[in-house]
Amino acid sequence: MDFSSLSPRERLAAEQAVLTLQALDKAADDAPHGQGFTCLEAVILDKGMQHLRYMLTAAAGARDEAKKKGSASAPALAAARRSSKRATSVAS
Repeated sequence: MDFSSLSPRERLAAEQAVLTLQALDKAADDAPHGQGFTCLEAVILDKGMQHLRYMLTAAAGARDEAKKKGSASAPALAAARRSSKRATSVAS
């Protein structure tokens, strides 16, 4: 990959990925014996999710459609589902 050809947004995302990897390496080095995976999971849930949120925001913000006026969010409509309760007939 030629990093010199990356856009500023792409370079920032790459930098954040490196920072996340560095945080993972530090967590692995500092983790108490037997707790390595737990410490790595904690870092990825924190730093990794921050990184993904940034990339999502950057990708959406770069689109003209995302800049239109109006509500930033709307309720998500769930697909119609059948009830889990079945009609039962009681024989007398």
